[in-house]
Amino acid sequence: MKLQKTNRRKFLTSIGFLSTISLLTHCKNLITEPWLFGGENNNSNNNADLILTGSEKEIASKIKEQYSLIEFLANNINKEKTIAYYDNGQLKKLSLSIVKDKLASYPYLRITKKESNESVNILWGMDGIYPSLKFVDNTGKLIEKNGHVMEFALKKTEDKDYSPTDWLKLGIKIFAYGLLIWLGATVLKYVVSAISFIAFNALVLGIVIAGITLIVPIIKWLINLTGWKKEDIKDMFNKTINDILAFLLDVQKYLLER
Repeated sequence: MKLQKTNRRKFLTSIGFLSTISLLTHCKNLITEPWLFGGENNNSNNNADLILTGSEKEIASKIKEQYSLIEFLANNINKEKTIAYYDNGQLKKLSLSIVKDKLASYPYLRITKKESNESVNILWGMDGIYPSLKFVDNTGKLIEKNGHVMEFALKKTEDKDYSPTDWLKLGIKIFAYGLLIWLGATVLKYVVSAISFIAFNALVLGIVIAGITLIVPIIKWLINLTGWKKEDIKDMFNKTINDILAFLLDVQKYLLER
């Protein structure tokens, strides 16, 4: 049976209305689910193990729950975890893994930008009486970026005996400064602080777990100097959300003053 002209007009109008509802719903999702931006499909974005979005307190809350992530990295050589974050409105991803290969005779941290496949490897060095963090490429060559030779000493900022926690906090700050240079200045300082909290603790946990079997002089010296134990790293994540928030803000302040 043919539709009357009036009925056809009502039918076409209703189709247009339904299409409008669908479009509005799609737009609403783009607003309320910002990870849909960034040029990648949603399924790809959901592959990240951690997405650093939300308020500073929300990010601190997420960081508090990541001890199992760094323990996985330290116990599973060459297995990676992925952290996603926003940079100038674009979702970007970093993969983190603890690696042991020809670059060093001990486990170290490798970070890779998923978009460009550019990697940096974090090795331990010595700067006089202080340990240092060396950012090297995949051939072991020290990276130079924006006028910075990327080796950074963990020099004490106070004239006192440093506890293992003091050394961890100092290391996170120094690591964050190097990471900011490598990632680029447009990344939010608070996000860099959060990534550094996870990455540096994973780096330390890797050598602490392997330390029983390591005979590498630099690692023995480092562990003896800092007193780092597995419990010290775990305690960093067992602090209250407000304590972690305050420390991440302190790291951000450190970066803004450099």
